[in-house]
Amino acid sequence: MSFTQQLIQQAQPHWDAYVNHDFVQQLERGTLPLQNFQHYLKQDYLYLLQYNRAFALAIYKADSFKQMEIAHQSVAALLHEIQLHIGFCKEWGIDEKQLLNTPESAACVAYTRYVLDCGMTGGLAELYAAIMPCAIGYAEIGRTLAQRGLSPANNPYQIWIDTYASEEFQQASQALADNLDLLCQDISSAQRQKLQQIFTTATRMEVAFWQMGLDLS
Repeated sequence: MSFTQQLIQQAQPHWDAYVNHDFVQQLERGTLPLQNFQHYLKQDYLYLLQYNRAFALAIYKADSFKQMEIAHQSVAALLHEIQLHIGFCKEWGIDEKQLLNTPESAACVAYTRYVLDCGMTGGLAELYAAIMPCAIGYAEIGRTLAQRGLSPANNPYQIWIDTYASEEFQQASQALADNLDLLCQDISSAQRQKLQQIFTTATRMEVAFWQMGLDLS
């Protein structure tokens, strides 16, 4: 079992609450109210802004050109994803001006600043442990929903499912997981416990982010 898989296993039951959240199930069924999805999209845009800063921080924290390149590739991919996100929001009646003027929810502030704090006070392993629940969690959700094939033919959220089930996203997610596994090959037991705490906390914050979408908070 890889180190990343161990992190997931030890993050239960929070991991299951994250990847099987009612928000995700409603997306799969196509029953999620539009206002909830729009609220999530706006907050996700704000999340991605801070998420990109976290990968930029990973470039600064890197101690090799290889690690710089891994983080740089993530920044480039996210900058592209953000443009797609803006276009996606327009299709759902949200223009870029609305996105820029949307206040950050408490859930978004708490989650993103926690990730950045882990990176500022720790090293690359701590930063990636905080990033990983988003990267591998969305990949698992997209892959699982696509494989189950329970989504109705007219599901308005199918494009969201397809985005995270795509081979491109799956490969990028796995590359990040492989990188964390490599970083953690020779760490101490104490650091393993620290990274587990970070990963589990970030997973709990993913649960809160979904709940924010349902509560419109």
